[in-house]
Amino acid sequence: MKTPTFIFVALMSCMASAMAFNAVLPDKAAEPGASAGPAPFDLRDPARIQAGMARFQSTCADYCHGHKPALFIDRDGLEAEYVFNTIRDGGKGATPMPPWGEVFSQDEIWELVAYIRSLGKW
Repeated sequence: MKTPTFIFVALMSCMASAMAFNAVLPDKAAEPGASAGPAPFDLRDPARIQAGMARFQSTCADYCHGHKPALFIDRDGLEAEYVFNTIRDGGKGATPMPPWGEVFSQDEIWELVAYIRSLGKW
């Protein structure tokens, strides 16, 4: 069965792409398992949304979610802290999503949340 191999290769490619994008790890990476707390800035800030979109397009889109991520478009009912924790800690076995907390700083993850939020109705 080739599906598990494909998923593994796709996940490794996604992680390698993220590391290449952010070759120098941020000074303060998001600590796994810690409470996300409230966003440190307004998630409706256009500059933060744009930064999150650029990061999403360069790391998340090509291998995993696509450039027009149907999973998030017009979605409602998501909570910002839940999305932050999922990006930081990964899918924890419920999904094949790897954790990104050691790749992105907390602000970078919040910018991803701002972008994802901008696509939905929450």
